[in-house]
Amino acid sequence: MSWGAIFIGVLHHGALLCRKSTRTTIVCAVAVSVFCLAGCVQDSPSSSREHTVSLLLELLRDEAPEMRRTAAESLGKIGDPRAVDSILPLKHDPSAMVREASVVAMGRLKPTATDGVVALLTLALEDPDESVRQAAVIAIGEVEPGPRLLQPVVGLLRSSDATIRRAVVRALLQIDSSRSVPALVAAGRDADAEVRQGIVAALGEWGGVAASHWIRERLLEDPSPGVRAEAAYRLGLLADSEARVSLNTAVEKDPDSGVRRWAKRGM
Repeated sequence: MSWGAIFIGVLHHGALLCRKSTRTTIVCAVAVSVFCLAGCVQDSPSSSREHTVSLLLELLRDEAPEMRRTAAESLGKIGDPRAVDSILPLKHDPSAMVREASVVAMGRLKPTATDGVVALLTLALEDPDESVRQAAVIAIGEVEPGPRLLQPVVGLLRSSDATIRRAVVRALLQIDSSRSVPALVAAGRDADAEVRQGIVAALGEWGGVAASHWIRERLLEDPSPGVRAEAAYRLGLLADSEARVSLNTAVEKDPDSGVRRWAKRGM
């Protein structure tokens, strides 16, 4: 018997057992994951692969969250684009581990950025569970939505929740955010130091020399040493004449040794 046939047997048998006990469900989920990681799906004949994908798509609606999670993870590893539309509804799943798995799978599938895909990732950035937000940050970097589709993500810079704003700036750092520079500058005096530091990093990455003036202000005025150190590092990369003047001022006058060290390195 082929590995693919065994894998399909595990899935079929597992789907039945899942309805009997939570403990059995977990065992089934682990078994499915092991077979996926071993690569048996890719090595199976085309007909077996089709059958496997069909079973996994069905298991996305299983009553057990462990099985829904495993199905989403497996579909992401297989990389079948047909899974995208079936995974999208999982953004509303009551289980955090299923929502996280759906976002991770979306990043692995790397679908064309559509309104639906970006809506899932945007909603995931607002998720109350940190693991889901982290998965969304990574997935956004994989999917790379364009400027128009990125607007809902940028809009979350105005969220009242600092953890959401932190996730947003981490996501914007990973993808071309050059058209979001005005929004980043507008959010640059955020009450949360980690958010401000992320904005400095994103502007340094995508704002170019045009962002130099604002970053220089952060170096000389921000109350957080972490933000000032980030500004010093980014100004060192820009290396324009005005940046060097600000870096020299920081070397001479900044009260924090870490900031002075980064400023000196950037000169």
